[in-house]
Amino acid sequence: MKNAISIQGHNSIQKMLDLHNHILPGIDDGAADFDESVRMAKIMVAEGFRAVVATPHYGRAGFYSEHATVRRLVRELKVELCRQQINLVVYPGMEVLLSPEIPELLRNRKVFTLNDSPYILIEFPQMGLPAGLDNFISQLLSDGKKLIIAHPEKNHEIQRRLDHFVDLVNSFRLGDILIQITADSLTNKAGHKAFLAAKFLLRTGLAHIISTDAHSCSERPPNIREALTIAMAIAGRERTMKMVRDWPETIVSGGEVIPERPDIKVLRQSLTEFSCSFRKCV
Repeated sequence: MKNAISIQGHNSIQKMLDLHNHILPGIDDGAADFDESVRMAKIMVAEGFRAVVATPHYGRAGFYSEHATVRRLVRELKVELCRQQINLVVYPGMEVLLSPEIPELLRNRKVFTLNDSPYILIEFPQMGLPAGLDNFISQLLSDGKKLIIAHPEKNHEIQRRLDHFVDLVNSFRLGDILIQITADSLTNKAGHKAFLAAKFLLRTGLAHIISTDAHSCSERPPNIREALTIAMAIAGRERTMKMVRDWPETIVSGGEVIPERPDIKVLRQSLTEFSCSFRKCV
């Protein structure tokens, strides 16, 4: 890749925190058992991660991870990692499929936020977006929550109408909605449309978190180094490290992330470029 920045030998590529990962064993379509969880943890340490938020599915493909089960598995995985002297901290969380029931589910403790912070990780349906999404977001915000939207670059409707998604995000206060893009989108392993959308979100400053969304050691593994090189070439080293280290740390600590406001000129130019590139691959 032109102008790619090498990350080899840089001590700054350490102590990263993965906010979206399916490392817990046997609870969803992620790690099959504790052995695989441990092997995923070893890969993550080698990649430069110091911590991970375990985010099993709630509502997707029939998986409804139970609150108590998630926390028990996190405790058990911590014990096993400690026993094997693997230095990876594990925090509890969930990836919750978009649903109008989410506010009630939060109140009833059926689902919970990332490490009990104000931030909830919400996954959109792959094919479309429901009507009234702005009202749903407003309700969550009024309940004191903030949203992290998981891999919107993979949503087909957002890909087709990226300008509408940008307008939705920008209609709320800066920092109330954070965007998480996935490493495999940046490395063009999740389809070319997702690749184009991820690059757009990164270039315009609308992406705030880069995560692995790892599910196993082989299929969708917890690798991030290649994606970091690409992200640094687009957004620079400082911004990239905010997305994989500083802002994730703020989130799990219960703090508030206030990103820089996107440059309108860059945003408009990038939208035009994205539309042209997207039409070529339709």
